[in-house]
Amino acid sequence: MRTRVENARTSARFIHPGWASCGYAARAVKPTKAFVLGALLSLANCTTSASPEEPTDVSSVAFPKGMLWGGATAGFQVEKGLSDTDWGIFSGLPGTIQKGAKADDGPDALAHIDQDVASMQAAGFNAYRFSIEMARVYPDRKSFDDDTPSADGLAAYDALFAALKAANITPMVTLHHFVWPSYLSNPTKKKEPQGWERSDVTPVFTAWCERMGKRFGSRTDLWVTINEPNVEAAVGYLAGKFSPGVVDVERAATVMRNQVEAHARCFDALHATDTEDSDGDGKAALVGIAQHQRVYEPADPTNEEDVREAAHARYVWNLWIMESIVNGKVDDDFDGTAEKTEPLRVGRADFFGLNYYGVSRVAAAGLRVKYLGAIPLQLDLPTERPKTDNGWDIHPAGFATVLDEAIGYGLPIYVTENGIADATDVNRSRFIAEHLFELGKSQARGADVRGYLHWSLMDNFEWAAGFCPRFGLYRVAFEDPQRQRTATKAVPLLQAVATSNVLDQATIAALPPYQSKPFPCASY
Repeated sequence: MRTRVENARTSARFIHPGWASCGYAARAVKPTKAFVLGALLSLANCTTSASPEEPTDVSSVAFPKGMLWGGATAGFQVEKGLSDTDWGIFSGLPGTIQKGAKADDGPDALAHIDQDVASMQAAGFNAYRFSIEMARVYPDRKSFDDDTPSADGLAAYDALFAALKAANITPMVTLHHFVWPSYLSNPTKKKEPQGWERSDVTPVFTAWCERMGKRFGSRTDLWVTINEPNVEAAVGYLAGKFSPGVVDVERAATVMRNQVEAHARCFDALHATDTEDSDGDGKAALVGIAQHQRVYEPADPTNEEDVREAAHARYVWNLWIMESIVNGKVDDDFDGTAEKTEPLRVGRADFFGLNYYGVSRVAAAGLRVKYLGAIPLQLDLPTERPKTDNGWDIHPAGFATVLDEAIGYGLPIYVTENGIADATDVNRSRFIAEHLFELGKSQARGADVRGYLHWSLMDNFEWAAGFCPRFGLYRVAFEDPQRQRTATKAVPLLQAVATSNVLDQATIAALPPYQSKPFPCASY
């Protein structure tokens, strides 16, 4: 770990993420392993993001003019018609999905574009994050190799872009959100390299990015290369609950290493092909990654081993990807010390895409694996915090912690996901309001947050948990052939904030208190 890192593209120097907001001064010393351990131990004890000067009686927060407010979705979770994918196959295997749910029974978003755009307008949104699915554009390997995309697939996304433009809604496009075409990943062949493990994955993904930049670059300036690379590796290759359903730490490590290389090449490809300013703000492509950030707490803050393992978990899951694509750090054994700096990875992020859902707990005595150390736990933690329907702690203060962590990279920040599983719609409004209040306070401390994209715009297929977790700002009647959408109680709240760019404590105080419930939904 280095206290200062040289960004070869910008020649800017950054204090390592988390130090400034935790009250630690940068030290110009050689980054020995002893120093690394000391730094990790110090950062693990940083449980608050507020600087000493921050007032504790903030009564209201204001958000900057021009901030993006919107919802987020992912193709496989909302579209239907993507059965010839790894997730289409995986979800058909016995015992993989709660109650045997099928994604095709979900919101059918491409058939309800007008309704969903109207929902965004009703919520006061000016932005929408969605994915373009490779399997819809190139349904078989020959079509990919010959670059003969599906006319129907392109037309579906053309229609979505057109509807968003007509409504003055800014698109943010994700190019990989967990799902591969089956010709690149097939979970019935678990012993073979899948997806990010493949030797040809970097050139394939680079070509995909280049083609999408050429095809859609005139319609968007915001690109997310990969959604939650850390989650795809951990849950697909360690927990075995996501496709391809593998439990192998070496393969998980290979996935993460290949993801950062593929992201860097995708970044370059998008900048080379998307040179058109689509919205007239003087900027063409802005490219980032959507990183799943959590607060990592030691199970026992007085236990040095727990503190050390929590710090290491934070490094592996929160910092490793960003250190790789911002500072070019090559740390293939995940120990916190770079073996080298790779110039072709330095500065490969125009923004920090941040997904935040809560807190994890780390115990040195728990399950341990090579590279990664103690495995964090996040379900039904023994805390007094209220829980979501999928058993995660509700922890708004942690949002400030990870936002302050992101500040250290010196990049604009987009909150690419934040939301709650709440089937009875009793906690969502307070959850959103409390998180937005923390967001506003972080902006006042210097976080350059330019957008908040709520997960999810509508109820959807939540991977292994099926349709049980209701993350939607709009409720979907899955049993209705028309898939009717209905606004939750949080819509007026978000609309008021998005319209006024102001939120006060009185608004939060007027909301019902949290109701913590036994979690009924499978999770990861």
